[in-house]
Amino acid sequence: MTRDNGAPDQLRARSDAYYAEDHCALNWRFVSAGLLAPVVVIAAGVAAVALHDGAFWALFVVCVLGTVSWAAFGQMLPYAWPLGIRLDSDGLRIGGVRWAEQHPGRTRRAATVPHQYGQVFACRLDGVQHIGVTRDRKAIKVMRRNAAHGTRRTPLGNLAVPFMRAAVVILVDREQCTLPDVTPARGLLSSNWSSPGFHQPLWVVPTRHPAELEAALAALPLPPGTVGDPYPGTAGQPSITDWFAS
Repeated sequence: MTRDNGAPDQLRARSDAYYAEDHCALNWRFVSAGLLAPVVVIAAGVAAVALHDGAFWALFVVCVLGTVSWAAFGQMLPYAWPLGIRLDSDGLRIGGVRWAEQHPGRTRRAATVPHQYGQVFACRLDGVQHIGVTRDRKAIKVMRRNAAHGTRRTPLGNLAVPFMRAAVVILVDREQCTLPDVTPARGLLSSNWSSPGFHQPLWVVPTRHPAELEAALAALPLPPGTVGDPYPGTAGQPSITDWFAS
């Protein structure tokens, strides 16, 4: 395992590309919670002040609901905005890959736990032990719950976001990875996001194009049994439990 404060060497070599997806976290529900909710709150607040008492309470409820939606989901949108996926003959890269490609050798802002989405996690293909796309709702709910964003001790590489419907799950050999140095957030505005993160071997990334990603994974030069849904929903199929047991 190596640590890197800038773009890993893999980003500097353009090789055979199997799959590329930018802004893979931006499902419409997440974007609405992050962008539209504040607009609705402001508009409803202005209208509530301007209109008569009968409309005030209805608009007040709209303000409350919009604020709750933003606080629970939307405030993560700026952090997750740069998230992307790259698969090529050099290996797998997740995180702020587009920015790193456009600024080779440069370091993005200080990597804190909430900003891990903008950092680059890279793994050589021979370090990918298992990988697969899942749409299992219960599993995705657990992934989202475990992506603590610094509100408590946070598993780095779990880049789950609100409202995601599909994700690629990767079990990596950390000795074959290039990992960002990620520190706890500090400062008055980060008091609720200040818990540390820890590197671990299970990465999670949302995808907006699960079928296309599955086709790309099938084309990767990986050993048989490496690619497959970690939550297959079918008896007898290898699951994530088998991933860790193998």
